[in-house]
Amino acid sequence: MTGDLLHKLDLAARHAAPGAVTLILVLVGVTPTQLPYYSSIAPLLPLASVYYWGVYRPDLMPMWLLFLVGLLHDALTDSPIGLHAAILLLCQWVLLRQRRFLAGRPFVVLWLGFAVLAAAVTLVEWIGVGLYDVAIVPPRPLLIRLVVTIALFPPLAWLFIQVHRGFLRAAD
Repeated sequence: MTGDLLHKLDLAARHAAPGAVTLILVLVGVTPTQLPYYSSIAPLLPLASVYYWGVYRPDLMPMWLLFLVGLLHDALTDSPIGLHAAILLLCQWVLLRQRRFLAGRPFVVLWLGFAVLAAAVTLVEWIGVGLYDVAIVPPRPLLIRLVVTIALFPPLAWLFIQVHRGFLRAAD
């Protein structure tokens, strides 16, 4: 009985790893730095996590978790509440439909897919913030953010692969 309970708790903890990594990335992404204007160009780290897990293990990133992660991101970054929640949900929806195309492809294809998704997210952010502020938002900070987010995908993907191998392969 106790062994069965411990096994179930171990399995639940292992399956929580992608969500925990995503929450940690939200916190890392909003951590204040000494860099001037960092908050306006801070990479959208949770997007990389949602993308990776949406391709390889969408069952471990439920919609309710993405909604809460997006709301947390909005609250911590002073974004319009609900903007990133909607963006992450939309990304997961798109990934569920493109999963067959992306899974098992070379890393370059996966990275290119991420770049396309990140560009679409940047456009939606630009429009969403502009509508919220009732002003035309300068695109330069968002474009810098896009480039930094895309550039950080390979090391983040390596991290996700390590989590996938270390925590989830043993659980499957």
